[in-house]
Amino acid sequence: MIADTKKCQTMINITAQQILIIRAAVDVMKQIRAIFLTINPDTTGTPLEGNVQLVNTALNDLDTTVNEGVDGAVWDAMIAAIVPTHRNKALEEE
Repeated sequence: MIADTKKCQTMINITAQQILIIRAAVDVMKQIRAIFLTINPDTTGTPLEGNVQLVNTALNDLDTTVNEGVDGAVWDAMIAAIVPTHRNKALEEE
C-alpha cells in the first residue's frame, strides 16, 4: 500500500512542475505581445482581427492566475514543496 503522503507528493511535484512550464510560457507570450503591440501590424484577415484586446485581456488574466494573488500564492507554495528526489509514481501505482 502506498502512503497518502507519497500520493500527495506526486500531486504536488507534477502540478508544480507544470506550473513552472506554464509560467515560462506566459512570460514568452508577454514578451511577444510587447513586440507585437510596438510594431502594431495590420490584423485584417487573421484571427487577431477585432480580437487584439480580447487576447490582451486573456493573457493578463492568465498571468494573474499563475503569478499573482491567491492563486499565485498557492502555486508558489506548491513549487516550494517540490521534492526533486520523489519518483512521481505514487498515483500510477495505486
